[in-house]
Amino acid sequence: MKLCREISALAVALLALLAPPVMSRAASPAEGLADGPGIWMNMWNYPEEDYESYCLKLHSKGIRNLFVQVSRSNTEAVVHPEKLGPLIDACHRYKIRVLAWSFAELRSPEADADKLIEACHFQSASGQHMDGLAANLEKDLTAAKVEAYSLRLRHSLGSTYPMIAVVYSPLNMAPQVAQIPWPMLGQYYDVIAPMNYWNSKYKKLDPYEYTKATVQRVRQLVGRPDVEIHVIGDAMGTTSASINQFFKACQESAATSASLYPNQRMTADQMECISHYSEYFPVNSRFRLAALREMIKKGIIESPANVNPAQAMMRGEFYKMLVRQIYVGKPQGMTAETAAAFLDRSGVLEKANNGPDLNQPIESQEAYKVVASLVEVRSSGGKANAKTANRKTTNGHWFSQPAFAAEKPAVVSKPLSYLDAAQLVLQASSSLR
Repeated sequence: MKLCREISALAVALLALLAPPVMSRAASPAEGLADGPGIWMNMWNYPEEDYESYCLKLHSKGIRNLFVQVSRSNTEAVVHPEKLGPLIDACHRYKIRVLAWSFAELRSPEADADKLIEACHFQSASGQHMDGLAANLEKDLTAAKVEAYSLRLRHSLGSTYPMIAVVYSPLNMAPQVAQIPWPMLGQYYDVIAPMNYWNSKYKKLDPYEYTKATVQRVRQLVGRPDVEIHVIGDAMGTTSASINQFFKACQESAATSASLYPNQRMTADQMECISHYSEYFPVNSRFRLAALREMIKKGIIESPANVNPAQAMMRGEFYKMLVRQIYVGKPQGMTAETAAAFLDRSGVLEKANNGPDLNQPIESQEAYKVVASLVEVRSSGGKANAKTANRKTTNGHWFSQPAFAAEKPAVVSKPLSYLDAAQLVLQASSSLR
C-alpha cells in the first residue's frame, strides 16, 4: 500500500501537546483517545485463541482500539480478571488501546460508577492498566442520574482521564433518547460515541444517510461544533457494502474516528472492511479538531454554534480567519471585504490568483496558494515575489492537505472545510513565530 505524504513534524508535536493527558497507565499505545479504528467485545465473548495471536490479527488489520466489556450493574467490577490481565498485556504489545466499558442500569449511579472506576484501576500481572473508559448510557437516561454517575467517574479518575460517553444515536426512536442530556455529556466526557445502528428490525435504514444525520445531529444537540465524535458502526449482521457506506458517511461528516460493534464476533468480511479504515479517515483528524477548537476559543471563527466543521468555508470567511490569526491585533469585527482588501494591498491575493467571489466556497488548492503567498510576504517583510509566490518553501510543511494513511496518487482539489482551514491556518501561523 502506497503511503501518502508524512504529516509535518509540527503537526505531530502539536498533536502530542493537545492530546489529553492520561492517568497512570502503561505508555504503550500512541497518544490520542480513540484514534484509529476499533471493535467492541462483550464480556462473554473474550477471544478463544491465545491472546498473542488474536492481537496480532487485530494489529494486522489496523485496529488500534479494543473496547472490552468488564461488567454489568449486576456483576462484580471485573468479571474475568484472569482473562482481562493477559488481554491487556497482549494488546499493549501490539500498540492497541484497551478501553473498559460496562452496561450501567443506573439504579444506583454511584455503585455503577465505582465498578467502572475499579476496572480502570485494574492491573495486569505485568503492571498494565486500561487506557480509558467508555461509559455505556442507554438504560436510564434521567439527567440527575447521568450526572451523578458521570461526576463520580470524573471526580474519582481525574480531569485528564480519557472518558467516552456511549449513547444512542439521536435518530433512534427509543423513548429514553429524548432524555439524553447532550450538553452535560459534552462537559464530562472527552468524546461522544453514538451507537449508530442502521440494521434495524423495525425499519430499513440507509447506512450512509443515517450516519451523516447522526453526526450532524449530535453536534447540534451538544451545542459545540468542536465536540469529538467517535461513531460506533453496526456490525450486527451487516454486509461489507453497508459498512463501506458507513465509513464514507463518517468521512464526509468529518467524524473523528469510528469502530464496529459485532453481534458476537467480527466476521472475516467485516475485518477486511475495517482494514480499509485509513482510506476514509485522515491520520491527523484529532489535530484538525484541536486546531478548530483553538480557533473557536480565540474568537477567530465567528458564530461557532452554527458552524458545521465538515461544511465548505466561504472564501471571505477564510480571508477573515487568516488575517485574524496571522496578524495579531486586527479588529475582530472585520468583514470579508475588509479582510480581502487587506490581503490584496499586501500583494497576497494577486500572486495567489485568488477567486473573485467572497461568497463562494474556496477550493483547497487556492487556499494553500493564498497561505503560501502570505507566509512569503510576512517572512520577507514586503510584497510577495512573483517567481516564488506559488511554490513550497523550506519551512512550508503547512502547505499539505490533510493526510490519509493510504491516499490515491492524484489529489483532486476540493472545497476547503472548516477543519481543513483551521489546520492550515494554525500551522501557518506557528511557522511564522
